[in-house]
Amino acid sequence: MNDIIRLKNIYLENFKNVDKGKLGFSENNKKNVFSDILGIYGQNGSGKTAVIEALDLFKAVLSGRSISPNTKYLIGNKKEYCKLGFEFLLKNNNDNELYKVFYDFEIKTRKKIDEEFVSDYLNDDISEKDEEVILVNKESLSFSYKSESGKWSKIHIMDYNIENQEYIFTPKGRYDEIAKNIDTKIQIDVAKSMSQENSTSFIFSNKMIKVLKDNLEDKMFNIVQNLKYYSMFNLFVINNRQLSMANSNIAMPFNFRIEDGNKITGGSILINLFETSELEEERYLVIEKIINQINIVISSIIPNLEILLKSSKFKGKKGNDMIEIKLFSKRGDREIPLKYESDGIKKIICILSALIAMYNNERILVAIDELDAGIFEYLLGEILAILGNEAKGQLIFTSHNLRALETLNKDLVVFTTTNPENRYISLTNVKPTNNLRDVYYRGIVLGGQKEELYDETNKYEISYSFRKAWKK
Repeated sequence: MNDIIRLKNIYLENFKNVDKGKLGFSENNKKNVFSDILGIYGQNGSGKTAVIEALDLFKAVLSGRSISPNTKYLIGNKKEYCKLGFEFLLKNNNDNELYKVFYDFEIKTRKKIDEEFVSDYLNDDISEKDEEVILVNKESLSFSYKSESGKWSKIHIMDYNIENQEYIFTPKGRYDEIAKNIDTKIQIDVAKSMSQENSTSFIFSNKMIKVLKDNLEDKMFNIVQNLKYYSMFNLFVINNRQLSMANSNIAMPFNFRIEDGNKITGGSILINLFETSELEEERYLVIEKIINQINIVISSIIPNLEILLKSSKFKGKKGNDMIEIKLFSKRGDREIPLKYESDGIKKIICILSALIAMYNNERILVAIDELDAGIFEYLLGEILAILGNEAKGQLIFTSHNLRALETLNKDLVVFTTTNPENRYISLTNVKPTNNLRDVYYRGIVLGGQKEELYDETNKYEISYSFRKAWKK
C-alpha cells in the first residue's frame, strides 16, 4: 500500500504491572513529523518489556490471528481486564490528506462451561469444570481529519462491545449503513460468533474485513485496510522468546523485509542451528537474499565477519525439489558453524534485516526488547546514533545500558517510574548541554523529577542478605 502510517502514541491500562501509562514518539508540531526512535529505560520489572509485549499483542489482534490463552497472564494482578490504545498518523497519498487514527481494544477472560457436562450434571456443582477463555471484549476505531477551519474533527468508524445486546457495533447509523440486508446481518452475526470462538478481533477478523470491504465507505475502509496491512507487513516485534532460541542454539529467527520491484516479502523465518534445515526452493531464495543483505552491513559492524549459507539439493518425500542448508560464520580463512558464535553476534544477525528495512523505509516500525543484551556498549551507541540521525522508519527499544543516553536526544527517550499509575515519563529540566545519562543518575539519587525513578535498594541490606543466605 502507498499510504504512510506511523505510530504516535501507545496507551496501557492494567497491562502486566502498568496500571496506567502513556508513551510515544516526540512530535514537531509545526510539521506533524514524529521522531524515528523511542528508547525505554528503567529498573527491572518496571514496565519496559510491557511495551514490547503490547505491540506484539497489537500485531496479533490486527492480523486477525487467535490470541494465546496465555494472554490472560498479561492482565494486571487482581484486574478484570487490560486495555491497549494506539494513535497513528496516516498520510493518504491519493488525496494527500493527513489523518489521526485511533484504535484501542480490551482483553478479558470469561468462564466457558462444558455444555455436555452441564446437560449430564445439571444439578451438580459445575465450577470445577469451568474453563477460562480469552476474549477481545471491546474495540474502538476512529479517526480525525482537519476541517477547513483548521480544527480536528473526529469520526467513529466502529465501536464494538461484546456485551451490547441491542447492536453488535455502534454508532447505530454505521450499523444500519453496513447491515443493509438480511444476508449482511447474518454475515456480521457469524463474524461476531467466530471472533468469540477463535479469540480474535471482531473488526479485523477475516470474515468482518470482507463485510466492511463491500459495505463501508471507501475512506473508512482504507483506514481499516491500512492498519491491518501495517500490523502484518510493516511492524516487526523482536522479543526475548525469539532471541533465546538463537542463544540456546535451537534456531536462528530471521526477521526480514525484502522489496523486489512491486513484490514485498516479509516476516520471520526460523533456521535450525543444531542440525540442518530443509527448505523448499522459494523459501531458500528468500533466505539467500536475507544473508546477502546482512553481509553487506555486518562486516562494517563486526570487521571481517561474513555469514555463509551452505546448501545441497535433494528430492523431498513428495518428489519435489528441496534444499538442505546450514549456516556458518567466516573470518579470514576460518569457518565455524554459526551456533558457536557469541550471543551478541547472533543477536545482531537476527535483527539486522529488520533494521535495514527500518533504515530505508519510513513505513517500517521495529520494536526490540533488551536491544543492548550481548552487544558491546560503544557499538550500540554508534548504531543508535546512526539510526537516530538517518533512519526513515521507526524504532522502539528497551535497554539497561546507559551508553545510548550519551548519544540520543532527550526527546527520544522515556523512563519508567515506580508509580504504576504513571509508568512512563520524560525527564524535565534537561538543558541542551546536559549529559542525559548524568541527569538520569541524578534523578535516581537526588530526585527532582515529577515521579520517582527507582525503587530504592540498600546495599547494606543486600550485603547482609548474602551472608544470611549462606548460613541457611
